Amino acid sequence: MPEFDNKIKLIFLGRLTPEKGWNFTLKNLSDILKKIDKNQVAFLIVGDGELKEKITQSFTKLTPHCHIFGRVDPDDIPALLINSDLHITTSKKETRGLTVLEAFTAGIPVLAPHSEGIIENIESGVNGFLYNPGDIEDFIAKLKILIEDRNLRQQMGLQGQASIKDKYTWDVAINNLLEIWQKQISNINESIDN
Repeated sequence: MPEFDNKIKLIFLGRLTPEKGWNFTLKNLSDILKKIDKNQVAFLIVGDGELKEKITQSFTKLTPHCHIFGRVDPDDIPALLINSDLHITTSKKETRGLTVLEAFTAGIPVLAPHSEGIIENIESGVNGFLYNPGDIEDFIAKLKILIEDRNLRQQMGLQGQASIKDKYTWDVAINNLLEIWQKQISNINESIDN
């Protein structure tokens, strides 16, 4: 998207539904745009869901620097992330936080709420920022830091990549699986002995 080349690209990735935190974003969008330089950023919204039309109307009414991709082939997600500067999620609850892991793989930091499924992967201030859920001032303060400090974004992106390489390897997965099996075998042996 050449029209966004000189912008800081903020990417939202996932289902466009209330449980993904979109009500927080929509409720506070005008305040967010008043407190950041909206001409400096572009919003890339990737996903589909019941709030797509409302999100499209809200963003396009307040900023011309927005592109709604809708549903995207999963094979195209890495290229979108690599060409973005910051991944934002406002979901208060995740099972695993897959989009966070995808962002780290692409080398970009993440701004997310301090919530289940997310805090396991984000070390606030190291590979992204965690904000207090529902706290718009905390969200905006951390967003501004990430928008204004390119070096910090790059450093956090590198830290995110490193954390993925350390945590999510086949060796780690196999060791975790072996540990689970060993515990199960021990539990079975104990129940047989009793």
